Amino acid sequence: MLEAAPGAASAGTGGRSKPEVGGQSDESESEIVMSKQDEEIKKKLMELEASLPEETIQPPAVRPANTEVSKPTDSVESDLYLVIGFGLLLTGIFLFMHHAQLVAPVSSWLGFGSPGFGLILLPLLLGLGFVFYDYQNRVGWVLTAASCALIFFAVLSQLVMYFPSMTLLGVMIMLLPLAAGGALIAKGLKSRKKTGN
Repeated sequence: MLEAAPGAASAGTGGRSKPEVGGQSDESESEIVMSKQDEEIKKKLMELEASLPEETIQPPAVRPANTEVSKPTDSVESDLYLVIGFGLLLTGIFLFMHHAQLVAPVSSWLGFGSPGFGLILLPLLLGLGFVFYDYQNRVGWVLTAASCALIFFAVLSQLVMYFPSMTLLGVMIMLLPLAAGGALIAKGLKSRKKTGN
């Protein structure tokens, strides 16, 4: 009985050792399968890379030697000309309007003076009547708009503008910014067209 136990033990150990060998063989088989799969993947990647169209590298475009390349300072200069020109132009307009004086007789606006426009009020009233009666009536809107425009231009035509007594130097100082500002604006716009901005 003692003998059977060691034989059983040896049989048991022999039975155990076989699965270990089989486990090693299973691991080596799985490694072989994995290496085959890796090789297949590498082959497929190489085929894909070969099937992709190769990118053509184009040489950089070369500008012809006679083409003018504008400097970045050209746009800065044109902007500077425009800003200074507008500043001078506004200064000249301010000086001109500051020295000009307007006189308009109010009585002539209502038609009481000799060059009055009191008759223009009749079409205005007629147009307003049409508009209040039917706001979709185009004749009423046209009469109202035309009468308002005529009144506006009649008021402007009756304004009298005069300058107080000034010296020649004062007039030159008043008009010089207008001329210089206009010239700088024109120069700035011309240089902007050259640079293409």
